[in-house]
Amino acid sequence: MDMETKKNPKNFHPFLIAFFPIIAVYSVNIGLIQLEEFILPTLLIVGSAFLFFLCLKYVLKNGKKAALIISLAFIIFFSFGHVYNMLNQASIGDADLGSNRILLPMFVILFGIGSFLIIKTKRTLDNATSIVNTISVAFIAVIVVMVGIETFACDECLIERNTSWYFDFFSNEKIDFSSYFEDHSFSISEYDSLPNVYFIILDSYPRNDVLKEYVNFDNSEFTNTLEQKGFHVAENSYTNYSDTGISISSTMNMDYLNFLADEFGEDSRDYNPILGKDYGLYPDNQVIKNFKSMGYKTVKLGTAPKYLHELPLVDLSLCYKSIHLMDNKLLNAVGSTSMIGYFIERWSEEQQRQIVLCNFEELPKISGYFEEPVFVWSHIMIPHYPLIFGPNGESVTPGQSIITMNHPEYTSSGWDIKTQFMQQTQFANKKSIEFVDKILENEKQSIIIIQSDHGSSFGVNLQDPTDDDAFQKLSNLSAIYFPDEKHRKMLTDDRTNVNTFRTVFNTYYGSNYEILEDRAYWGLSFKKPFWFKDVTSTLLN
Repeated sequence: MDMETKKNPKNFHPFLIAFFPIIAVYSVNIGLIQLEEFILPTLLIVGSAFLFFLCLKYVLKNGKKAALIISLAFIIFFSFGHVYNMLNQASIGDADLGSNRILLPMFVILFGIGSFLIIKTKRTLDNATSIVNTISVAFIAVIVVMVGIETFACDECLIERNTSWYFDFFSNEKIDFSSYFEDHSFSISEYDSLPNVYFIILDSYPRNDVLKEYVNFDNSEFTNTLEQKGFHVAENSYTNYSDTGISISSTMNMDYLNFLADEFGEDSRDYNPILGKDYGLYPDNQVIKNFKSMGYKTVKLGTAPKYLHELPLVDLSLCYKSIHLMDNKLLNAVGSTSMIGYFIERWSEEQQRQIVLCNFEELPKISGYFEEPVFVWSHIMIPHYPLIFGPNGESVTPGQSIITMNHPEYTSSGWDIKTQFMQQTQFANKKSIEFVDKILENEKQSIIIIQSDHGSSFGVNLQDPTDDDAFQKLSNLSAIYFPDEKHRKMLTDDRTNVNTFRTVFNTYYGSNYEILEDRAYWGLSFKKPFWFKDVTSTLLN
């Protein structure tokens, strides 16, 4: 019986090979993907392998041949993305080896030749089946051990797994931060009608001098245009934190968040205090609470993650589109490494384009949705990556040849990330001016704030930044429109984001917020979100 088994090994390798990319992707994303997300991709991918095997076995009347062809198909299908990324910048002469036009036919031909040889062989394929079985078991075993070590032997990984912010929230423990913030009263009786307030975040938009130094782009035309329309553009502005979530949460709570290090520890990876649904400092912030206490309707537009739209204090959320083909993040990650990864990526980029365009389209309309005054909070992911817009809104594929135009700033000689970033910045400028013009035409008494959460990060060492890195990353755009000349004098060239709404509330709503000392801190994003390094002196030198 043992001899018979050795001569006739079972055909289980297709199912292990189909399962391998699922567990492999999970192993490098522990903390970012819930364990429960295994279910759907396993059912779909391993289930597909089983169905294909049964069908092909029926056609070929040979289980071993069917199994080997299915294994070959899955290896080719799921390795395509890795080969594509590896050869993305490689070329022979004028031939781009990373082009789908070259790789797709090559992979199809490879599969065709391999399948033909398997079908035509006269051998029993017992040895081949045993070898592939053994290799597939070994690969799965190695990955399982790696997952076990990362998940259970590493305390930090376990913490990250249980408190990941990037995709979903797992913690149900609500945190009350009210004691850290001041209560303020407001005086609005002097106004016949309260001004609408527009807060626009252009993600990763650098200050003019940074754009000139690091992108070689003169942005003065945009900022001069804003100034001509009554905006105060801060020449020396900088943001208080290098991380997006911390920076925006600090702005929206009008205070520094360094107390989080004392409360949770500098080594904590728990991002729930920032983005935890219903209670984090991002969704449950003081700015929205203040506006709601004065009878404002609050509106949120912007970024793709759903949990950044469904905020408890917001009356209306607009422009949400999932940038994932499916809600299952693991399935999307696995799909991105496959032969359909290119199409998933292009679909995601198109969704991102629609989100950005929706923001600019909806912004001038919002006041018409309510009889009450409105506070509008729009977070627009430009000029932040992905670089998907040309200067006039043309659809651009990141990493591909940039738009050809008869202008010295443009070239058709290949891809240049800084040029593409400049083009996306120009589009952000164009749409921002269009939005401002529409608002000022119909709502001249509105308050408009256009700021970035931080600047650019070309060549920036996020873990151990140099002085130049801090200067580039933390120097941000800050342009504020107050409807009357008298109150514009309250605006200064060096006031940071943490004081933005303190200034707004003091100027127009009769509050008495202290203007805080302007400080800047470098952080390690979600890896250690509450580790803060004071880099203020670097920015002032």
